[in-house]
Amino acid sequence: MKLKVKTINFETGNTKDVVLNIKDALKLGQKAGDRINIKNLESKNIEEKYWIAILQIDYSNSIVKPGEIGVFLDIIKEKPSLKDNMVLSVKSADPPDSFKFIQKKIRGSKLTTEEINNIVSDTVSGSLSKIDLAAFITAVFINGMDHEEMTSLANAESRSGEIFNFGPDVYDKHSTGGVPGNKVSLIIVPIVAATGLTIPKSSTRAITSPSGTADSMEVLAPVAFEADALKTIVSTENACIIWGGALNTSPADNILIEIERPLHMDPIGLMIPSIITKKLSLGVKKLVLDIPVGEGTKFTTPHDGKQFAYVFKEIARNVGIKAECALTLAHQPIGHAVGPGLEAKEALTLLMDYSAGPNSLIEKSTDIAGILLEMGGKAQKGMGQKLAKEILRSGKAYEKMRSIIKAQGGNPELKPEEIKLGPYKKEFFATKPGHITGVNNAIINQIAKATGCPHSKQSGVEIFKKQGARIKEGDLIFKIYSESQSKIKRAENIYNSTGGPIILGGMMIERI
Repeated sequence: MKLKVKTINFETGNTKDVVLNIKDALKLGQKAGDRINIKNLESKNIEEKYWIAILQIDYSNSIVKPGEIGVFLDIIKEKPSLKDNMVLSVKSADPPDSFKFIQKKIRGSKLTTEEINNIVSDTVSGSLSKIDLAAFITAVFINGMDHEEMTSLANAESRSGEIFNFGPDVYDKHSTGGVPGNKVSLIIVPIVAATGLTIPKSSTRAITSPSGTADSMEVLAPVAFEADALKTIVSTENACIIWGGALNTSPADNILIEIERPLHMDPIGLMIPSIITKKLSLGVKKLVLDIPVGEGTKFTTPHDGKQFAYVFKEIARNVGIKAECALTLAHQPIGHAVGPGLEAKEALTLLMDYSAGPNSLIEKSTDIAGILLEMGGKAQKGMGQKLAKEILRSGKAYEKMRSIIKAQGGNPELKPEEIKLGPYKKEFFATKPGHITGVNNAIINQIAKATGCPHSKQSGVEIFKKQGARIKEGDLIFKIYSESQSKIKRAENIYNSTGGPIILGGMMIERI
């Protein structure tokens, strides 16, 4: 079948999707999600002459007419020779071998290294559709992956993109997530880098939380850099705190993550390779994994966290990374601030003044930094946290953070009080006296996101009283900020309808 190109002026994020009118799709005998072979009859460039596309169908006759093939801007950028009214030859295509391997996993069988390499390669090339990949994710969710499969997947995903070499000894930390206000990387990185260890911290933006490390760091300095700029920053400062999405590292993993989000699936068989492949891409050799344990996290009990840690350490060892894991408390937020601007402000305040606290941020940050210092030979075993606290207390970590901020194009003279917060605010006060027996992280996350986090850097929440504190009627316990009056109202409604995240002690267990 010969069809004329029609440009569709928006991007899908996929360089393989094309659109056919329903009449042409029926003539081909194809349905949405099927593969089609395309031949550019006018091109002499072999890469632009032949390719496989994923079919989408226009049932409305409003996007493409019979005789046309809709091509999105993603493909036009990749294949600039394509022009409107250019004639393409289109015919049906057989699924790739990797599709058979996905079916094999659906049946519960183990995949070989070669089969996993094939799936990863076809994921990046676009030969596998989103439906195919959703099937693969679901198969892993149900049937799992053994240690050999996870090792093969981590290696294959790292090879799918650029791999950096920052020297023989590169350090990092990572968290499995689930705790609001977990801004510890903003403290850990400058502590570790201040001793001369290399720690190129690449982070994601928030997916389900009110702020990721990259979101908070972006309040202080730019975080999106291409490869050459990153190399310059790390060679100058032996550290960085950046957003990994701007780099061409582990594209296969990034594609899978985008499909995992709407599925609300994060199976262990994919989670471990995902973490490890990001570290392999940055040449990390020694790693501390923070595993928060408690309600609302991926691991509700210490036993669950410990079992995960043993598996993680083995897979990391298989690919040449020495990993240690730290099970950490997750019963309430780290510090008192949740949201990009508020978290950046709290971290910067602590870096400037150790006595400002908060204690939970000091303890968790220096605990994890201390392990890295011990792994790097800067402190004897058991003495790492003491050294980390000394570096933080002395101001060396702050000076290092200022250098990192400057190297990334931020203002190293920025003071915490100069960080802008939302102009719309609402305070909440205790309605009765008592002591706080718990803090509900899920409600805090819900309220913070209602204020506009993580997209709005100026929005978020402050928690003034936490577990163990005694309060009097009328004490300020909670405050929300937003750039939008309507969002403040929405967050206030959530606070009032849930009773708020602060749980007071008393004789009554629950009101039904």
